[in-house]
Amino acid sequence: MTASRLSTGGSAIDRSRPLRFSFDGTSVDGFAGDTIASALLANDVAVVGRSFKYHRPRGIWGTGVEEPNALVDIGGPRATPNTRATTEPARDGLAAKSVNATPNALSDRNAFLDRFARFIPAAFYYKTFMWPDWHMFEPRIRAMAGLGKVDTDWTSSGPADQINHHCDVLVVGAGPAGVAAAKLAAGAGLFVTLVDDQQKPGGSLGYRASEIDGGPAAGWLEETLASLAAGGHLILPSTTAFGIYDHNLVGLNQRHFDGRPDTLWRVRPRRIVLA
Repeated sequence: MTASRLSTGGSAIDRSRPLRFSFDGTSVDGFAGDTIASALLANDVAVVGRSFKYHRPRGIWGTGVEEPNALVDIGGPRATPNTRATTEPARDGLAAKSVNATPNALSDRNAFLDRFARFIPAAFYYKTFMWPDWHMFEPRIRAMAGLGKVDTDWTSSGPADQINHHCDVLVVGAGPAGVAAAKLAAGAGLFVTLVDDQQKPGGSLGYRASEIDGGPAAGWLEETLASLAAGGHLILPSTTAFGIYDHNLVGLNQRHFDGRPDTLWRVRPRRIVLA
């Protein structure tokens, strides 16, 4: 695989706005629109973490919330442990550190545990270390458990806004299928709310060239979103639908990247489309 960024097809990368952050103390160059993961890949950073038990080297596997390896602790005023590098935007001056690695992912002192893999298989009972006293081993074993470190100096940026909202149709997922569903519902005279966990709607249209309705998909996407916005329909990027409760109540968490706390949306739609 060669390291490169998307430059066409609706990419959110803005090459006119360079930025720089650090990963495990090493400077990483990126652009506005990069995630931490995309910037690391473009800078040829292959090892971003270590496996939980044997501390084997791990690289980036996914592109979104499904990523199991690229977990990082974010330092600074918005310190957050165990953040997925594939969903966290790169910011100028951000300091990210790999988890489950000492001192860093590339040079982890605990990598020697892999040599003992045959002796500590799955379901190994750690209280086998009973002699001469379990309490001699317990502190170190417990210290090696868990991922990430909590910043004890962290302070809240304030209470989150809470918004109650009603709509005819809630579309969860703003890829081509979700946008098409929102367009169809709006055309039928229904009030639509369209949400997506990515910063920019479009889903797969952001990284592949295709045609919709006989024209470029990027143009179709731009026109459809503009039409929805002009019609008074609500479009919420960076928003995750995290649960559905009694009486068709759907909980949404909207992230902000300007220092504001997240927003909790309590939505009561008449119909729900999962796209």
